[in-house]
Amino acid sequence: MSLAKSQAAHPNRTLVRFLWIAVIFLAFIGLAVATRRTIVLLKPGALSARKNPAADLDAYFAGERGLVLTHILPALLFMVLGPLQFVRGLRSRYPQVHRWSGRIFLAASAVVAISGLRLAFGKTIGGIDEKAAITLFGTFFLIALAKALWHALRREFVQHREWMIRGYAIGLAVATIRPIMGTFFAAALIHGHAPQPKEFFGTAFWIGFTLQTIAAEIWINYTRPERSRAVGALAPT
Repeated sequence: MSLAKSQAAHPNRTLVRFLWIAVIFLAFIGLAVATRRTIVLLKPGALSARKNPAADLDAYFAGERGLVLTHILPALLFMVLGPLQFVRGLRSRYPQVHRWSGRIFLAASAVVAISGLRLAFGKTIGGIDEKAAITLFGTFFLIALAKALWHALRREFVQHREWMIRGYAIGLAVATIRPIMGTFFAAALIHGHAPQPKEFFGTAFWIGFTLQTIAAEIWINYTRPERSRAVGALAPT
């Protein structure tokens, strides 16, 4: 077997390791954000308003307490179970665990998507820009989940994997958006301005969702079996 064919069939280990580190890091951000929001909503006095730079945001989400909890509690499952869906050893050694965790993951993801869209139809911090981003990518998120389930039921596992990657990438974008927002906050403070979330929330959502969607497509094309076969056929043996 040629070196080129081997590399195509087995993605670069360093690249795979870097990708896993990035995914786990973002999942931890998502878990931290969801956990903090849950604590603030269930125990409003848990964080001192004087020491809490997100007090205005907390007050905003408190107005939609029930719906926000419906959105973020399943998000905790999404962040925990998401990475497990792509662990090859788990799929091969414990297929039943993979199937059941996958079903729970898809159910939780659907609740996250539907509740997120419902929140977007109400009042949003980022205005029309945030609404548009959530509506577009939230709809695509639901489509990706539906297609992933459809292909799994038909035992078309290559297509199932690709749509799961797309769906998880979109969901994980919510965690990607947080560092982007932090960058906007820091930039405002550096320039001596008080951060105004309504001015950059929409932009942060568009950037986060777009970056995750592009990253998913790049990885899908890089690891697609057809690509591996094509490279192997062209490479000298």
